[in-house]
Amino acid sequence: MKILQISTYDVRGGAARAAYRLHSGLLEIGEDSRMLVRFKSSNDSRVFPVASESTSGAFSIGEAIQEYYINSLRTDVSDTLFSFPYPGYDISGLDIVRATDIINLHWVSFFLSPITLHRLFDLGRPVVWTLHDQRPFTGGCHYSAGCAGYRRNCAACPQLADNPFDLPEVFLEDNLKLFRDANLTIVSPSRWMADCARESRLFKGRPIEVIPNSLDTGFYRAIEKKEAKRGLGISNGTVVILFCAESGLERRKGLTELIAALEYCQTKPSFQGLIRNASVKLVCLGNIDDTLVSLGIPVLSPGYMDSDEKIRMVYSASDIFVQSSLEDNFPNTVLEAMSCGIPVVGFRVGGIPEMVTDGDTGILVPTGDVKEMGEAILSLALDARKRKAMGENGSKRALEEFCLARQAGCYDELYQDLHYGHKQHFQRSSNDLAQRPAQTKTLAVKVDISTGDHFKDIFVPILLTTMGELQSALKESEADREARLEQVKDLTGRLKESEADRAERLKQIEELTGQIEESNRDRGLRLDQVKDLTGRLKESEADREARLRQIEELTAWLKESEADRRVRLKVIEDQQTDIEALTAQLVQESQKAQAALEGWKSLEETFAVRYGRKMGLIKAKELDVSESQAENDAENEKESLD
Repeated sequence: MKILQISTYDVRGGAARAAYRLHSGLLEIGEDSRMLVRFKSSNDSRVFPVASESTSGAFSIGEAIQEYYINSLRTDVSDTLFSFPYPGYDISGLDIVRATDIINLHWVSFFLSPITLHRLFDLGRPVVWTLHDQRPFTGGCHYSAGCAGYRRNCAACPQLADNPFDLPEVFLEDNLKLFRDANLTIVSPSRWMADCARESRLFKGRPIEVIPNSLDTGFYRAIEKKEAKRGLGISNGTVVILFCAESGLERRKGLTELIAALEYCQTKPSFQGLIRNASVKLVCLGNIDDTLVSLGIPVLSPGYMDSDEKIRMVYSASDIFVQSSLEDNFPNTVLEAMSCGIPVVGFRVGGIPEMVTDGDTGILVPTGDVKEMGEAILSLALDARKRKAMGENGSKRALEEFCLARQAGCYDELYQDLHYGHKQHFQRSSNDLAQRPAQTKTLAVKVDISTGDHFKDIFVPILLTTMGELQSALKESEADREARLEQVKDLTGRLKESEADRAERLKQIEELTGQIEESNRDRGLRLDQVKDLTGRLKESEADREARLRQIEELTAWLKESEADRRVRLKVIEDQQTDIEALTAQLVQESQKAQAALEGWKSLEETFAVRYGRKMGLIKAKELDVSESQAENDAENEKESLD
C-alpha cells in the first residue's frame, strides 16, 4: 500500500515533527510511506519538496493580504496565527500523488488552498486529514480562543476587528462547498480536538478517529541526569524547571501564567531558600523573551533547538516540565518529557489531560489557576522522591501507549479499511497508473490563484483595501526613506569633511611614520648597544656572583677563625691566671726557702754543729748554702712552671 503524507514542512515545527514521526513509524512496520512538502529540511530521501513552475509571484498577493489586511485587523483576543488560505500549489497532477493509495494531509497552510484541496479530493483517493490545530474546520483561526463560531458560520469573528467582508464566514462557506464530496476521514491526536471537529459545521457527520501522536521512545529516554546537567553547565544538585515553546510571546502558550506561578513560588520561604542556595534553575527551550530574567531565578535559554540529541539532553537534565498552554491539542513536548522520565505540571486543557494522569505522571491544575500551578511546582521541587516516582510512571506510559509502532499500527489499520473498502467501487484509469519517483527531487507544480465562489465576490474590494493599506505602508516607507535620504545627505557631507580631515591626518600619519621609522632605526642601534651591555652585565653579574661566593666562603672561614681565636684567648687567660697564682706561690716558697737557708747557715755556724762534725758525729755533707746556688734553684723552679 502506497501512502503519501502531505505537509507544509517535514520537520520544522511541532505539527511537522508529528507528521514525520508517523511517516517514520509506518516505514518501521513495513509500509511504503513518503512525504510531499513545500519546505524540506531533512535529508530523508523519501521526502519530496515542490516548487513553482514559474516565478510569477502569485504567493505575493496572498502574503500581502495576510500582512496588510488580516494581520492589521487582529484583536487582543488572540495572537495565534489566523491564515489566509490562497493561493495554493496544485499537486493533483504529480505522479507521486496519482500513484498513491492513501493521502494523509497534515498542517498544509501556505501550501494547499481550498481549491487545490478540492482538486486533490476529486482524484477519488481516500484522504485522511490529521488535525494538528483547529484551522481545517474554522474560518481562518488556528485556535479559536474559546469561540464556538465554527459550529455555526464563523460570523462576527472576535479575532478580527472592523471586518466588513466577514472573511471567516466567507472562507467557511467556500470550504463547505469545496469539501462536500470529498472522501475524507478526520484523525485527531486528542479526544478534545475530535470533539471540536464533530461539533464543527464543516466536519460534522464525517468519520472522525482518535489516534494519539507518538515518538521514538527508544531515542527519547532518560540519559544519566548528572551527565546531562554537566553538559548544560548545571550542578547536579540544582532543581531544573523546564518550559518549552516555539514562541514564548504567543499568548496561548501561557508565559504570563508561568511567570505568575513562579512569582507565587517566590513568596514561599522554602523556594526562596532554593534560590539563595543556587539550587533551582529555569530552562527555556524555544524563543523566549527576557521577561523571565526579571524574576530573579537563574535562567538558561539555549533557544530553539532542532537537534533531537540536544533536545533529549535538555529533557534529561530537567527535573520538572511545566506545560502552561491555555489552548493545545496533543503537544509533542509533553510526550518527550514523559518519555524522558520527567513529571509534568500543566493546565487541565485540550488534550493534555489525555496524556498526563494527575497524581501519577504529573500534576494537573484548573486552566489559568496560577496559584495551584505554583503549588504543584513547589511540591515537586521540594520532593525528589515524588519527582522520581512520577517520572518513572510517565516513562512507562509513554513506552506502552505512545510509541511509534502503536501509532503507526492504528493508522495502518485505518488505511487498510479505507483502501480496501475504496477498491471495491473504484477502478483506476490508465492515467492514474503513474510510478512514484524513486529518488528525492524537487517536483515542479503550478501555483493556482483560483478562489472559492464566495471569496471571489469580495476578492477585488479586499485586494483594493489591501493595496490601499500597502500604499499607505509604502507612503510611510517612502517618507521614512526620504528622511533617511536626508540623513544620508547629511552624513555624506560629514563624510566628505571627514574625508578631507582624513587626508590631512594621513599626511600627518606619513610624517609620523617617517619619524617612527627613523626612531625605529635609532632604536635598533640602541637595541644593539643594549644587547652588548646586557652581555657585559651578564658577565659582570656572573663575576660578581663568583666573588660573592668567595666572600661568603671567606666570611665563613673568618667566623670560624674568630671563634677559634676567642677560644684560644680564653685558654691563655685561664693559663695566665694559673701562672700568676703559681708565681705568687713560688715567691712564697722562695721566701720560705730563703728563710730556711738562713736558718741552716745560722745552724752551721753554731758550736754544736761544728763540734759534731769535728767529732764525726754529723755524717751528712755540709750544705751549699751559697747565695748563687739558691738563686739557681729558684730560676729552675720557675722554668719548670713555664
